[in-house]
This record gives sequence, C-alpha cells and structure tokens, in this order.
Amino acid sequence: MTRRQWLASLPAVASPKGYQALAPPFERIDTHTHIHRKAPALFAALEKNQWRCLSICVSRAIGDEPSDLEEMIRGTAEVHRLTNGSIAWATAFDARGFASRDLARRAIDGLRQSFDDGAIAVKIGKNIGMGIRAKSGDYLLPDHPALAPVFDAIERADKTLIAHLAEPDGAWLPLDQNNPEIAYYSSHPEWHMYGRAGVPAKETILAARDRVLERHPKLRLVGCHLGSDEEHWDRLAKRLDKYPNFAVDVAARVRYFVRGDHEQARQFLIKYQDRVL
Repeated sequence: MTRRQWLASLPAVASPKGYQALAPPFERIDTHTHIHRKAPALFAALEKNQWRCLSICVSRAIGDEPSDLEEMIRGTAEVHRLTNGSIAWATAFDARGFASRDLARRAIDGLRQSFDDGAIAVKIGKNIGMGIRAKSGDYLLPDHPALAPVFDAIERADKTLIAHLAEPDGAWLPLDQNNPEIAYYSSHPEWHMYGRAGVPAKETILAARDRVLERHPKLRLVGCHLGSDEEHWDRLAKRLDKYPNFAVDVAARVRYFVRGDHEQARQFLIKYQDRVL
C-alpha cells in the first residue's frame, strides 16, 4: 500500500476551511530516533500518544578508541522487548577492521544475532567515508570490497540498510560566518573536512553509495538526512528516479525545506512522498 492509498483509507473530517483532516486517533511514526536504554516515562508517553518509532544504533568510532556499540545494541534490543515492538530497532557493525580478512564474518555473525533479537535494519555511519582510514591513509568508502559480503547478507535477510554517508556541504567549506553549519562543526570538529589532506570530496562518497545501490538492486537503502543531498533536491530527485530501492529520511534536515524555495520543496515532497520518510 502506498502512502496515498493509506491516507485515502483513513476516515476524514471536514475542517472549517473545507480541507480534509485525519480523524483522531491515528498512529504517528518516527523513523529516525536514538533510544538505547530503559526510559519508562518515555515509553508510557509514546503509548499514550500512539507513537511508534525506529531506534537506530550507530558505530561512531574512527581510530583506536573504545567502542560503545555492543552496549548500545544490547540496550536497544531490550528497549524493543520492553515496548513489545512499538520501538523497532536497527543494529550496526564496527567497520574499523575492514583490512582484516575476518571482518565480514564477524560483522555478519553479529547481524544475525541482532536479527534474531528483532532488528529490522542495519545502520552504517558517516565514519565510513569521513573517518575510518587504512594504514596507507586512504579513507574507507562504502563501496569497498570488504563491505560487499555484509551488504549481501543484509539483502539475503530481507533487511534494510540505513546509511548516513557524507554531511551537509558546510563540512567541506571554511568554518566562517558564511557557513550555515558553523555551530555544529565548531563543536564537532572531527567531522569538519575542510583543509584536510586526502579527504574524499562529498560527491565521491555519495557516488560510492550509488555504486552500492547499483551492485545490490534488491537491497533497500535509506539515505539518512535527505541522503546528504539536502541542498541539492534536483540531484536527489535524479537519484530517486534512477534507484528504485533508494529512499531518504528528513531527520534533522527539515530546516533545509524551510529556508529553501517553499514551492519547490512542496512539489518535491508531493512527487516523492512515497520515498521520503
């Protein structure tokens, strides 16, 4: 059922201006949250207000620092159980050992356990493309051959790959008052790419993601944050047209629609309403 069909199936009430509004109660769904530990008050509020959501684990580690991923996965699986599935969840894996021959095996074993515990998706983060590096200094890109068996396993399991790859354009621009992302990258300098030697261009990272879509045409892939094409809706539209297994979410990126051309944003969202979460 498409979103249009779903909306058409719901009861409607006439508003004072003659528009059709959804008649309560209706369910609300948030497809991008991070809830990794018990929070009884939050769980009660979600149930009371008929909210469901997807809680997404993510591997943030770049260098040799300890990872909190295993604890995050355990906590999120418990959240899923405690809420009887109203909080769905996405697992993740640590890609730092991509040069190791057993990376794929270890990653796939972990994913299978997460799938047994109810995970419906797998997240890869921006440290792929923007952080994790080989001993040679080369950055790990999402289409690296070491990751292909992992994507194959996700596809075979009929799960979804959630990908936060690249960042807004401001990550590659000087950090000055002309950069709309100055506040974020001032407090998160590890993700500010401007001036760093050997850093992949943003489009290089996104092109590598596109190759993953091409090589895995049956793999559902959701590009977080408008697929990092938040400032280039025409470019995003071409990708959505080219890759039927590609969708995007709007998490933390609604502001780009607000500050952009409103009619262009409206037409984009109408055309791709079944591909925008």
